[in-house]
Amino acid sequence: MLKKIVSLSSFVFLLTLFACEEQQFDIDRFGTITGVVVDGTTYEPLSGVLVTTAPASSALLTDEGGTFTLDKVKEGDVVLSARKKDYLTATVSIAVFEGENTPVTFFLLEDENNVGSITLFDPVPGNGAVDQSTDVTLQWNVEQDNRDIILNYSVFIFESNSTTQQLVGENLTVREAIASGLKANTTYFWYVVAKYEGRNVANSPTWSFRTGS
Repeated sequence: MLKKIVSLSSFVFLLTLFACEEQQFDIDRFGTITGVVVDGTTYEPLSGVLVTTAPASSALLTDEGGTFTLDKVKEGDVVLSARKKDYLTATVSIAVFEGENTPVTFFLLEDENNVGSITLFDPVPGNGAVDQSTDVTLQWNVEQDNRDIILNYSVFIFESNSTTQQLVGENLTVREAIASGLKANTTYFWYVVAKYEGRNVANSPTWSFRTGS
């Protein structure tokens, strides 16, 4: 009976030791992000743009070609932000995978007027949606401090890895636009710019969806 107890104790000890070793070797996994930041009107590269991540890993400035590289970014969902004086801040949510590079493009538009806080949110299709139609209706909501200001909206869409974009709605008074004739099995990014009296006053995060086959 004593031998059985000793053997059982040894077995439990080995299991505990093995579990500790497993935990010790459960290391973080990393990928990389490369990208380019361009002027949303001229498509000229923008240097000196501050690019940051959340969860925080690093922050850097774009070079003369508007490009940046983030090494050793922890695997998982990451939110990138691009900030430059006199431009509207842009954000995009992406997924980082171990040992892989994720490309990102930012289109920054000039901040032309200050009319208080304006937030564009709640996209349809939802961010990261899949199996979408090649003719899709894009929708969003808005929250603003000054509700007396009547906003108009412009909607832009672009393919992954593209440094040009398509205008699918301009000076809209309703919060929706139709993107038609899209490619099948393709990831698209899109964002909305709010305007007041023809001037840019806010932009949404850059959202994404993927069309079906």
